[in-house]
Amino acid sequence: MSRLSSELLDEVLKALLNYPLCDRCLGRLFAKYGLGLSNSERGRALKTLLAMSMHKELISSSNTLSKEELTKIAENGGNPISDLIQYYVEPVNVKKCYICGNKLDMLINELTIKCLELLKDRDFKSLLVGVERNSAYEEREKEVVSVLGIDSWESIRREIKREVGKRLHLFTNTEPSFREPDVLLVLNLDTQEVRIKSSQIFLKGYYLKLGRYISQRWWYSKDGGLKYKVSVEGVAEKLISVFSGDSVLIHAAGREDSDARMLGSGRPLIIEIINPRKRKYELEEVNNALHNEWVKIKITSTSSLKEIEEVKKARRPKIYRVIAYTPEGLDEEELKKIEEKLSNSIIYQRTPKRILRRKKDVLRKRTIHKLIARRLSKHLIELIIMCESGLYVKEVITGDEGRTNPSVSALLSKDLQPVFLDVLEYIKD
Repeated sequence: MSRLSSELLDEVLKALLNYPLCDRCLGRLFAKYGLGLSNSERGRALKTLLAMSMHKELISSSNTLSKEELTKIAENGGNPISDLIQYYVEPVNVKKCYICGNKLDMLINELTIKCLELLKDRDFKSLLVGVERNSAYEEREKEVVSVLGIDSWESIRREIKREVGKRLHLFTNTEPSFREPDVLLVLNLDTQEVRIKSSQIFLKGYYLKLGRYISQRWWYSKDGGLKYKVSVEGVAEKLISVFSGDSVLIHAAGREDSDARMLGSGRPLIIEIINPRKRKYELEEVNNALHNEWVKIKITSTSSLKEIEEVKKARRPKIYRVIAYTPEGLDEEELKKIEEKLSNSIIYQRTPKRILRRKKDVLRKRTIHKLIARRLSKHLIELIIMCESGLYVKEVITGDEGRTNPSVSALLSKDLQPVFLDVLEYIKD
């Protein structure tokens, strides 16, 4: 076949002498050539052109291929080559495609149907199809490409992603989104299973804690029971039913102690809805679902994954109120001393003993911008503290056995203990 009209036909001939290939799988080996053609069209065109060239040689009795080679090509190529060889040479038993077993069209159709079934109960405006790597189809394809030394191919994964995606966009009247699709469908070619995942929905707002002993996230005791009956996370979980999601994650701008109230205009919060099946919502519906007597969450807008990092890294000043008790009693002069010494002061704190089991023992330097002290009774005082983010306020009162310096207890040489702690304001601007 040295008189074939092009190098391309020589490569097609080599492919079909080595492997049985359907139109799609042959066309995919030469995907670089033929603008606007599908792989099926390209493969059929190559087989047709090869059959025409073979026919020319057969009728001119100038064959450069043996009878065995002609039969082999016909068995591996199928129509129209097989019809030609059966007419001029001998009967042909066409073999199934080495790569896909002649299953590729059926596989694409079945995977499309499964995707449509999974999409029926979901809200979405865009979708993307992915295919898991290293299927048996892909491994056989890699073998063929390696043996033939072909560099013009595209992978079976890419073809199936494209073909299933085209059908889904047509049936659902949606557009592809390669950056942030509402829905991602992942196909397994070996098992013909489809996994579906909706992209997360991010909701931005803030929360308040109107009671004490409310954790930000569910807090489990060593015996597996809940340490606190109410949590911010637990209230946020009400959105699972609103969006028919799998779960929620909360991302807050820091956290306060469980026994501290969070008041004022609230602490910034982003709620992440995992795998939501419903995407259409009204803010009023969302906020109504979040109703709780002790935890007030207010959603104000949508958000994004990028904004989560911004919220977590924000270091805004806060205003605290602490009610502290001392059995020794305090007078007004001592309150003035506290105000003078601790306003506009630098506080050095080692990691508090109460959380050493969870955090590394490091030295932190934080600023108290202003402190106001007020005597409530002989043994009780109220402190209003405006400070830098990250200050452990309770330890500013107790001194934490010298791990926080200066402290109210050390300045007055008296034992003081916080009774109540409130975050009066998270200063957002």
